[in-house]
Amino acid sequence: MENLTDFTEIGRIVLENIKKTRQEKGLTEETAALKSGIDREQLEKLESGNLTFLPPPYVIALLRKYALALGIYDETLFKQLKESADIPAPKSPRKRTAQSQKSADRTENKNRNLYASITAIIVIAAAALWMIFGRPIQQPPPMEASLPDVSELPAAYTSPTAPPPPSTQAAAEAKETISPAPAEPEKTAVAAEDEEQAASLSKSEQEHSNETTVQKGCFTLSIDRAAMEPGKEIDILTPATGSIYYFSDITMPSGEPIWHEWELNGKPVDRISVGTPTGNRWRCWSRKSTGNRQEGKWTVRVVQGEGVEIHSDSIAVTIPPEEGQ
Repeated sequence: MENLTDFTEIGRIVLENIKKTRQEKGLTEETAALKSGIDREQLEKLESGNLTFLPPPYVIALLRKYALALGIYDETLFKQLKESADIPAPKSPRKRTAQSQKSADRTENKNRNLYASITAIIVIAAAALWMIFGRPIQQPPPMEASLPDVSELPAAYTSPTAPPPPSTQAAAEAKETISPAPAEPEKTAVAAEDEEQAASLSKSEQEHSNETTVQKGCFTLSIDRAAMEPGKEIDILTPATGSIYYFSDITMPSGEPIWHEWELNGKPVDRISVGTPTGNRWRCWSRKSTGNRQEGKWTVRVVQGEGVEIHSDSIAVTIPPEEGQ
């Protein structure tokens, strides 16, 4: 069971170091929330010294994220904080004993011998199959029919298998009925060029159909996680908006990781991974705390792999007319 007293004391030491560093760097709580990616409401609770609004593991995770963002992460201090919360340290792998090493070597030798035996059987079987089916089959020499000597045949003898010679009139009629086959038209240079253009167009269309495309990208205040669809799309932000989502519907992804890169007034704020696609369609979203800003322009760049931008959208903070008057 964790020692809440030690956890609170060590946590407040960590928190004082973080808060002091933030003040020395001249950062407001709002700026620190944007820089660290922590929700503004959670950061305010940490700054006020409230370390019990979440279970200790989650509080430690938020403190670690806050400290890393400000560049003051103290591994020793955080180790003590984890121990006070009874979070076990990762166990180092046990070293192999001499006996287990011998057993592993023996198993490896058995596997090696087994692979060698299987390989030898495959080679022998392949050689036997080649001997049976691969060798050319010798055809027997053709048998010549023994025909009688023509000089010994009587004058009226005709071969029973040979057709009678056609008469002169029948040969003439056959010559008149047989007409030469029509010649195939030759391909002209214009026809060949048209075929090449058609082939290139079909290839271009096929390549275009395989390109990664963002079918839908929008800002919203909610996500239907069951249907994997965005809520009502919005095109402006009001100062009362605390956080927003950006939704992407991507077709034919390349299989490389997808990122949502958030920018505020043209400056990078956060780079959020939205997964690695595994099919021909990938729907994803990311959430960002806007910090109740009075003005500004948010931009999300959809990036694939090593920084290849495939889409981007922007939304501006606008004061409603009734508030601006």
